[in-house]
Amino acid sequence: MRKVSSLLLLAVVIFSACNQNTFKKGKDNLEYKIVADGSGPKIEYGNYMQIHFATYYNTGTKDSLLNDSRTSGAPAIEMLDSISTPASYFEVLKNLRKGDSVVFRILSDSAFKKMPDQMPPFIKKGHYLLTTVKVLNIFSSKEQADSARQASMILQQKTDSINAIAQLVKDDKTLTDYLAKNKIKAIKGEKGTYVEILQPGTGPNVDTSVVVKTNYTGRTLDGTMFDSNTDPSKGHVEPFNVNMTNNPALGQGVILGWKDGLKLLNKGAKAKFYIPSSLGYGPTGAGGAIGPNANLVFDIEVVDIMNKEQALAAAQAQAKKMQEMQKHYMDSVSKSRNISVDSLKK
Repeated sequence: MRKVSSLLLLAVVIFSACNQNTFKKGKDNLEYKIVADGSGPKIEYGNYMQIHFATYYNTGTKDSLLNDSRTSGAPAIEMLDSISTPASYFEVLKNLRKGDSVVFRILSDSAFKKMPDQMPPFIKKGHYLLTTVKVLNIFSSKEQADSARQASMILQQKTDSINAIAQLVKDDKTLTDYLAKNKIKAIKGEKGTYVEILQPGTGPNVDTSVVVKTNYTGRTLDGTMFDSNTDPSKGHVEPFNVNMTNNPALGQGVILGWKDGLKLLNKGAKAKFYIPSSLGYGPTGAGGAIGPNANLVFDIEVVDIMNKEQALAAAQAQAKKMQEMQKHYMDSVSKSRNISVDSLKK
């Protein structure tokens, strides 16, 4: 509730500021409006600011929120100096006290004047980019700032954990409804992955002492494929070794949903994993194909189960292969350059 209230208040501040045309002129076409709600001394050169910030895209009729530190992460802590802080912003920020807020705005034409090719396609000339900054605290030393960062990190981890639990409850309902609708019988893993065993394997189940050689295809719940090591179009048709141990030298780790599901399988097994987003790529997603809080489906085949000695040998062989491929590539590039130079001499 507090986050919603903060966002609403922030939107009101921006809307009011834009419509009253009370912005002051700063350097480099930057405009600003200070909301002086704080007290105490102004921030000094070399002090550290703990701030919440948000950015908006303003078309003249509406504001679209691009990002907000209140919902996407912990407050930022930045040093105020004229080297790391752009001069136009420095001249404004140095006037703030703890508790003050400031709204910056700049025309998109000016913001991307030096790099027009980097302007996102949805941003049009003549529209405004707005940034709001709220000064939560001011620290006079690096030690104070580092201590605040650590405390903020711990709090954020707790918040992320609470959010993940809530998301898992939501995801679990989505997956159980999906399984029931499609009459799919699945076993639930310890962490929350649902496993539909299509072909039983033999021998002991996977545990945290082994590395698992797998074939896989990954899809979103609507059936859109985003990766596979059996589909040639994805460019990597070779088994993928999943490191179930805590030794990074034995191979790659994977999302929690995979580890949870693999513990229900043995050598030769084929299965489908139905993975809740909190055991997948979470609120950030992964690339364009996997959106935020996306539940995932994987076709999995356990090709082999390797002990630590076998896994280490496989990892070393893979590293050697990569080195040889890189050397071959560099030799090809060098040879190509020499041919080009020789042709120019002729």
